[in-house]
Amino acid sequence: MSERALVVGWTWVDGGVLLRCWSGSGTLQPADRALRGHLSFRVLPGRHCTGHHDGQQWRGCPDGALATRGTRCDPCGARDAFRPCMTCNGFRCPRLSATMLRYCRSDHHLYLACFGDDSLKVGTASHPRRDQRIVEQGPLAAARVAQAPGPRIKQMEHLLVEAGFTETMRRTRKTVLLRGSMTSEEAHRRVAEAVRSLSDVLPPDHHASLHPPVFVQQPELAVRSRSLAVNELLVEDDRVIEGEVAGAVGHVLFLRDADGCFALDLGGLRARWIEWDPAGPRKRPQAQLGLF
Repeated sequence: MSERALVVGWTWVDGGVLLRCWSGSGTLQPADRALRGHLSFRVLPGRHCTGHHDGQQWRGCPDGALATRGTRCDPCGARDAFRPCMTCNGFRCPRLSATMLRYCRSDHHLYLACFGDDSLKVGTASHPRRDQRIVEQGPLAAARVAQAPGPRIKQMEHLLVEAGFTETMRRTRKTVLLRGSMTSEEAHRRVAEAVRSLSDVLPPDHHASLHPPVFVQQPELAVRSRSLAVNELLVEDDRVIEGEVAGAVGHVLFLRDADGCFALDLGGLRARWIEWDPAGPRKRPQAQLGLF
């Protein structure tokens, strides 16, 4: 029987993409897999709960439930230790567990990122994931610009959003911008110009947390992959996705077959069970008709 895995998400490790997964039945176990070489997997029907974070690590759904909202069931959404922090702007923090309070008060980073258009995204990252968080998103250029305990960084993010910076950048928009004409040099210049404006935008009591921009180097794989054609591949029930990994940028994995190169949005696999190296007939995905 082919190995099955529930996709939780993705990340970047050692310059490549890692698909974060659960496997097994009953008590789920981590089953992460590096995405390289030849890949073949079937997308199984339905969306299933990816679990919750307990403040120290990600836990599989104890009920094996379907995803009822986004990528989780309602009970796992309520269990998640980060839930109180999702709408916090740092000015009035919610009551937290001791574990989450230590996390909240630990050092965090503020970053600015350009994805290839006129907007600049502002975001936050914990200290251990200060660069990994940025690489996962696949910007053309990004820099860390401030470091402080979590509440202060949240406050700075909130103030910059009020001043016109972008808080969210949808994956679909990032994928579209892979076709854009902006160079990494232009994106770098735009981030650098925005950094010089921060002391004018933020109140004086936040200036001590600012520091000279630390530009985050993008993995060589991502840099090379920006020249690849973007023919988007849809994730559909019972479809087999197969090909040689040709590149990756942020959430996009590029697969190549005899008919061309196709872009797979890894976010579309979240909350899906997949079957690695499936046997039997293969239904061809839309836009990837040449694979089989």
